[in-house]
Amino acid sequence: MEKAIKEFTYYLQAERELSSNTVEAYKRDILSFLKKTGKEIGNIIQDDILSYIDELQESNYSTSSIARKLSSLRMFFRFLTGEGLIEKFPLSNVESIRSKRKLPNVLSADEASQLIESVNGKSSYSQRDRAILELLYGCGLRVSELLNLRKEDLFLKEDFLRVRGKGGKERIVPLGSKAKDAIMKYIALSRSKLDKKNSSFLFLTRRGNKLSRMGLWKRFHQYILSLRFRKKITPHTLRHSFATHLLEGGASLRTVQILLGHSDISTTQIYTHIDRTYLRDIISSYHPRG
Repeated sequence: MEKAIKEFTYYLQAERELSSNTVEAYKRDILSFLKKTGKEIGNIIQDDILSYIDELQESNYSTSSIARKLSSLRMFFRFLTGEGLIEKFPLSNVESIRSKRKLPNVLSADEASQLIESVNGKSSYSQRDRAILELLYGCGLRVSELLNLRKEDLFLKEDFLRVRGKGGKERIVPLGSKAKDAIMKYIALSRSKLDKKNSSFLFLTRRGNKLSRMGLWKRFHQYILSLRFRKKITPHTLRHSFATHLLEGGASLRTVQILLGHSDISTTQIYTHIDRTYLRDIISSYHPRG
């Protein structure tokens, strides 16, 4: 249980871009629920959650508090399902209370380049990290997808990757020239120095283990601090930026949906709001009546 919650915490920080206070609130909600049920995570079923909600209502919790706790549980169990830590999502038929979705932060093209170009050392770690940043921005990968890449998922001659997304779904992602060059350099000069255990995973730690979400987050945070950007940036920001810049460049929403691995186009539509914000800013800046 402790490991699952720890992994979930880094997921909230690195991929969902939530604040420290929000992450702590999610953890409290989840721990309170698990303590109440007294069950192992893999044994929890829908009735356990419905009973918990009934108890909260009987204890006169406000509707907003119950909605928040339910949202915490939904996100937690969806994460566990996506990571293959549990087999069945236990909230499939539990009605959710939806709130307005917050638009994610994105980098400008110049800011994205500045971040990537800042990683230019010759050490094995620098070359690994450069390849990671090129993939996150150049291919729009989720952090979990990147960390689970294996050597056999690279098709460098054909310029594409095989990516395993949420729920084990596979998709093919085109590999841009910058990302390809960074991967080839990492493999040729650095990966063998890190591969002490004959691992099949692409990105490794100094001990030869698969790079963890926590390890990636710590390295990324160091680069962000050195650049002093005035906005909150996480590894997932590069995925948001990838999608936004494609739309700004004229790519169709359907194309971006396929590249991101979204099963429902409504998930991708959030980026059209970002695009409209960008266009509105352009009018405000350059139009005489803006």
